[in-house]
Amino acid sequence: MESTFEYSPTVDLLSHLVPRQSLTSHICLSKAVRLWVMLRSIYGHESDPIYCDLGHGFTFLDWRNTFFTDVPGYHQQFDGNSLEHLNPSCHCNKTLHNWLFEGHLREEEQKWHQDFINVCCLENDAPVASFLQSLTWDPKAPANPSKNRIFACVGKTLKNNLNDLVKLGYLDYESKTYYQKEDIAKIYQPPEIKNSSQKNIVIPIIHEDLSEVPGIFQETVGEKQRFFMHVDYAVARKDLDSDLLYQFKEIWQENPFPVVSLEYESISLHRLVKRIIHPVCIYYYQRALYLCGYGQTPKHKDAIDWYNYRLDRIRHCQTLDWSDDAIPNLLKDQQKKPFTPNYIDQQLRKALGFDFYKPQKTMILRFNQEFSEKYIDESFRHETFAKFSNPKALASWQKKQTLSARENQQLNQYLEQWQATDPENPTHSYYRMDYRVDDNNVIMRLRAWGPNVEVLFPLPLRQRMADDSHAMAILY
Repeated sequence: MESTFEYSPTVDLLSHLVPRQSLTSHICLSKAVRLWVMLRSIYGHESDPIYCDLGHGFTFLDWRNTFFTDVPGYHQQFDGNSLEHLNPSCHCNKTLHNWLFEGHLREEEQKWHQDFINVCCLENDAPVASFLQSLTWDPKAPANPSKNRIFACVGKTLKNNLNDLVKLGYLDYESKTYYQKEDIAKIYQPPEIKNSSQKNIVIPIIHEDLSEVPGIFQETVGEKQRFFMHVDYAVARKDLDSDLLYQFKEIWQENPFPVVSLEYESISLHRLVKRIIHPVCIYYYQRALYLCGYGQTPKHKDAIDWYNYRLDRIRHCQTLDWSDDAIPNLLKDQQKKPFTPNYIDQQLRKALGFDFYKPQKTMILRFNQEFSEKYIDESFRHETFAKFSNPKALASWQKKQTLSARENQQLNQYLEQWQATDPENPTHSYYRMDYRVDDNNVIMRLRAWGPNVEVLFPLPLRQRMADDSHAMAILY
């Protein structure tokens, strides 16, 4: 084996180990730290106290028997007994805090906290230390960091974690045996290495399965570029001033939490408006670039809220000092707890649609069975996109909602239709997904599925799709 794994548990590394999840989830954070520990046990230096000399190929049982102590008594079945194992020499007794901030390859606690704050947004601005202390293996137990033993878990969890390392490219797997890679150095590169060569920087792509592809092909193959990406982009070159992009780049370099005054060409108001906002980041979403900002909105100068400004419609941008009297007091208050791009990412994950500041609701969809099997099942559409396994699952969801009599009547009708079909020969598949109300991107997504999908709920969205279909039918 040519390479070793000797990285400390930085926020950047832990984020790399759970690429499609947020560290603000206690499940994801614990999983990320477990994966980091497992990599040390497999690829660590001989001086690492948790290094397991497993050889090139090993099974799950090989790893388990080497990693834990007192295996027959406490870790054979990985049931409740593992939680009762109190031998301090066993790794199952170490808490999340122990792994992160104590012992070999530990992180400096305050620095790690600050890095975590910079990357993640905690609900209600919870302090990082309090957040970590709230993590327990028993949701009914009081907050107690000593109870957060991330390896006191069932065997299935640990097996899944080894399989996660396979998906990340750290291991190969064949015939129930895991095999070490000869070289793992290129799988993860710390920020200081990634930033040392500007030509290898990959723009982050917020897509669950696509994000890793550009990284794989960031270097040319045989001096020829072999990966190309075509995206829909509706903005004419003449309409977007590239100087504006450089201006925002400089603004964020000088001050991570700036405030600016914009002159914006509002399409809905049919006029130029001046608004003051805190610019957070730039997103490419569905054919255009947008500046995500918090502050005054085009329609409401006296209110403070989020808004996605089309970048090509910004006519002028000027940086302001936070002490400027022109800045609304409500926006000035935000300087004490500024938003980060991670907050926007979290909101986008909560519901389909780019207008992440709009109210969210749940839609119920019915797909043609053949279309569903070919193009929908096993595909990723959104974090909240989920299939109802049977009519009981849909009925259970319905009971938990506060619905009008008409809505319940409508859903009951669809349930009866589903129950009347043969389970062995289904005619449709039923799905649910959260979405942003009045977000045009949601409507365009539903239109793209055409007659292969029917919106069953909510009724206003169903009526909108019916009206659109009727208007289109008139054209033809």
